[in-house]
Amino acid sequence: MTSRSFEFDHLDALIPGTVGEPGARIFYLQARRGNEVVSFRLEKEQVGMLGQYLGQLAQALGSTEAERDVTGLIEPVEPEWVIGSLSVGVDEDAGLIFVNAEELVPDDSDPFEDLEDFDDDTVDELLAHEPEGAEARFTLQLGQAVAFAEAAMDLVRAGRPPCPLCGRPIGTEGHACPRWN
Repeated sequence: MTSRSFEFDHLDALIPGTVGEPGARIFYLQARRGNEVVSFRLEKEQVGMLGQYLGQLAQALGSTEAERDVTGLIEPVEPEWVIGSLSVGVDEDAGLIFVNAEELVPDDSDPFEDLEDFDDDTVDELLAHEPEGAEARFTLQLGQAVAFAEAAMDLVRAGRPPCPLCGRPIGTEGHACPRWN
């Protein structure tokens, strides 16, 4: 089954959000345009890195003012698909930032199953083969990118505190730090 692709040229908002308690949170990216609400699931690290990058990019382009028309996820959150990779582009003249999300497509095959049968043609074929997945493209105004960055950083900081020695999260039950060995 092929997932649906999306193109959002004029967004009301691109919102990062979570459902659940720290340590068991599920992260989402929600795009809103009029009455249309589309959600995608992604990892905490993806939210954090995208937020950090969008904030730096918007600042480099001269914007530090957040444009917040809406906040928080609209529930129930039903993700269209899971984001595998994110990329960002810029139109400096128009003051627009483009965020592209590609669906995570599991590949059940094992390309290294018969290593002795690999020749140059087989390697080239494996490198050229990419699983087909859906894509979503979001066009953001600079103020929307700043708002996303601030919300993303707030979400990441709201999680479990990191261990000062190893950086891993400390749960309510404590933490078995590998540096204490």
